[in-house]
Amino acid sequence: MFRRFFLFMVGLLFIFGGDLYAREDIRCLRCHSTIVNKEAFLNSVHGYNDCVSCHRGITNIEEHIAGEQKPTMAACAQCHKDIAEKHKQGFHYLQLDFRCWDCHNNIHAINKTKKESFKKQVVLQCTKCHANDEYSDSGHAEAVIKRGNTDAATCSDCHGIHDTKVFHTSLAEYPQEARKFYTDKCVKCHSDEEIAKRNNLNPNLVKLYHETYHGKIENIGYYSTVAGCADCHRSHNILPKNDTRSSIHPDNLVKNCGRCHSGFAKEFVSYKAHPDYRDRENYPALYWTFVFMSGLLIFTFGFFWIHTGLWWRKSYWESHKEEKRGIVHQAPPDTRMYGKNVMMVRRFKLRDRILHFILIIVFFTLVITGFPQKYHTYEWAKAALALLGGAHMAGYLHRVAAGILLAEFVFVAVLSLLFLFRKRKKGETVITRLLGPDSLFPNRKDWEDMRGMFLWFFDKGERPRFERWTYWEKFDFWAVFWGMFAIGGSGLLLWKAELSSYIVPGWVLNVATLIHSEEALLATLFIFTVHFFNTHFIPDKFPMDKMIFTGRYTVDEFYTNRPLEFERVVQEGRLEEFQAKHPNIYLKIISLVFGLVCLFTGMALTVLILWSFWQH
Repeated sequence: MFRRFFLFMVGLLFIFGGDLYAREDIRCLRCHSTIVNKEAFLNSVHGYNDCVSCHRGITNIEEHIAGEQKPTMAACAQCHKDIAEKHKQGFHYLQLDFRCWDCHNNIHAINKTKKESFKKQVVLQCTKCHANDEYSDSGHAEAVIKRGNTDAATCSDCHGIHDTKVFHTSLAEYPQEARKFYTDKCVKCHSDEEIAKRNNLNPNLVKLYHETYHGKIENIGYYSTVAGCADCHRSHNILPKNDTRSSIHPDNLVKNCGRCHSGFAKEFVSYKAHPDYRDRENYPALYWTFVFMSGLLIFTFGFFWIHTGLWWRKSYWESHKEEKRGIVHQAPPDTRMYGKNVMMVRRFKLRDRILHFILIIVFFTLVITGFPQKYHTYEWAKAALALLGGAHMAGYLHRVAAGILLAEFVFVAVLSLLFLFRKRKKGETVITRLLGPDSLFPNRKDWEDMRGMFLWFFDKGERPRFERWTYWEKFDFWAVFWGMFAIGGSGLLLWKAELSSYIVPGWVLNVATLIHSEEALLATLFIFTVHFFNTHFIPDKFPMDKMIFTGRYTVDEFYTNRPLEFERVVQEGRLEEFQAKHPNIYLKIISLVFGLVCLFTGMALTVLILWSFWQH
């Protein structure tokens, strides 16, 4: 065994040792030793290559010695094909016609750089041409050169080595390709939890950035519309914010933000680019806003989803029992006894139906253009924005719809005031009108009705007898007022953030963003679950109640659903005032088709939103 191993080693020594001694390049070095150091060459990465591997075309040594035959230089791509392909697509080749040896100039003695010193060597090599003082003084350079930190970014980490992009000098214009390229480079390192922990950095910075408007739009793919990492951190000048030379130092923020924004007050720069609403110590306003909004969501859905579930159980179980026993509800009194045979009664005026139709269109527009930004990481969101024509068009449609909604809100508010102060009956005051049966303002009976409904849910009493408006309808109405205050107010601040900075400081915009987002979630899920059930999915109206579109319903429905209003109207002798014609067939078909499209769309959006919320 030992003898075989010894003979094998002797053979290797003979083969490689003899080859090394007899190689052609040794003969070349007899004449070119002043140009090429023999020892350095033999110990380089090319040491096992013959000289003629690169210097070709020498067929007659005498003619070559006489200077009559000169060698041709073989392309480095012959061995380094993949690297050469990248180089030919890079800035150095396309713009400057750089060749391999322009950077690898000590080609005869070149060796593979050790891993621990690679980044430092890259800096030293690049700064031979690019004497960039900003980078040399930056946090990245200091970490690489002075501390030998291999986690810190060097030239090649951001710009590449052989595939340096052509747009790497186009940061003044900052096209979409450049912003995407460099933002992705920053994200690659700063989203790495291990790198962050090793360097005492916040591992959530990238995630927190992506929760802002800038990050959401960038993450969807519209880089040119929002600020990327290098827009605020200024590429080479990467320094902590307490360094006066840093672009994000408080004294430099006005100038820095002014590169993209204009016409803002100084307080605008207090906006937080990486806010963490979970951090109570550093972001108390955001933290408590998040706590409040979370509590509001939990309370609202906790109450109304329980209310909906109990109502569904009670309705279907009771309907099943009555059907099983053959029970038929008593029909309402014959209206002919009141002077005329009234078959249909008006519930909503044409004005109310038009307002509701506009509200539906506007609401769906706001949801479809807004939620893809909220849940920007999901493919359905990106597809929706692409279908809308991109983030810019979605934003435009969102603001147009918001403007229409705001105008409608003002109109309804004026109608509400006119209801209080105009056409009051003799002896009727503003207070009695406000708390009366025709008013949408909550009163004592609403609390009694709500208590009665819960008793009915648990078979502890009869179902309450309702007046013109039920307590859940009043909640729907007043929820719009709260929603307009929360969503509308925050939306107005965010609409023109620069102008808003003359009213509120920039950090309020962070709070407004959180309120806008969470209140939108509350409003959307409430409409698509609770409101849809209350108006369409309860047993006696399933699958859809067309009354909001036709504006009328039968006397039987009037008597059954709102008995107290029916009795009051009859007692006042005003039943004929409510008389309405039966809706024509075309109105019924249009109402059915439009309503079902809205219901199915709402259900589909609910599934997407709930799934995204759960995943998020």
